[in-house]
Amino acid sequence: MGGYWFCHTMQGEFRIVLTRWAGRDRVVLSYEGEALGCYETAEAALDRLIHGETYKPSCGLDIRQLALPTTLTEWVFAPAARH
Repeated sequence: MGGYWFCHTMQGEFRIVLTRWAGRDRVVLSYEGEALGCYETAEAALDRLIHGETYKPSCGLDIRQLALPTTLTEWVFAPAARH
């Protein structure tokens, strides 16, 4: 498991990151490196993001005012680097 989806906006970058947390596969949603929530699936993270149901960025950005892509296929996926 690894990699992440990202979306660049004029206000900054959002990421939906596949990770392992507390012994479980999870997804962390972040804005400019600041975690906005942890979810079971990437789809759940994106749904919460586009509906404004995440933690708010500390900069005060109103996420609901952004025209974010609403499906993961519209985001760019960056696979984890292989060593």
